[in-house]
Amino acid sequence: MPGEGEGHDLDDVTLLQRVAEKDSAALRALFDRHAPALLRYANTLARDRALAEDAVQEAFAALWQHADGFRRESSARSWLFTIARNAVHRRFRRKVDRQTDVALEELGADAGWGVPAAQRSVLERIESDEWVRHALAQLDDDDRDALALVDVEGLSIEEAAAALSLSVAAVKSRLHRARLRFVAALRKEDAR
Repeated sequence: MPGEGEGHDLDDVTLLQRVAEKDSAALRALFDRHAPALLRYANTLARDRALAEDAVQEAFAALWQHADGFRRESSARSWLFTIARNAVHRRFRRKVDRQTDVALEELGADAGWGVPAAQRSVLERIESDEWVRHALAQLDDDDRDALALVDVEGLSIEEAAAALSLSVAAVKSRLHRARLRFVAALRKEDAR
């Protein structure tokens, strides 16, 4: 077993194998490597820092117990995001207003397609963290999940698809709609 501080140079899959063997230093290495991103993601989903912190702790506890469940069908990173997402949803279940049947033209109009002044205003204001957080809060869980994984945490479409248990095509579609809804929410904030 590696000593304290060891394991940080090992790849995620090796660390997961060691966690499955109950190597606490490997768990610490994974925590150090991925907890900040998982916390940002959980906080984006939950919109509650304390709940997000609890969900990340729950995710690493689940990882400790079930690391042997990693099957290499996806990247270790996307698997960790899946665990964190499930932890958030277990802790924070709420009814969402699904808007998946809205036409792209309507979403585009709400987002300001073809209105250069609206686009400039959004770009100028997007630097405000509070403004962005409020616009993210207007999205439903599915949209926020896709946007947070790809645009905030930098997962590839394929990794996000694995984390969300969706096809690549479904994630691309969801992400496109989520981006339009996000910009529309930013515009609504700008109008206030």
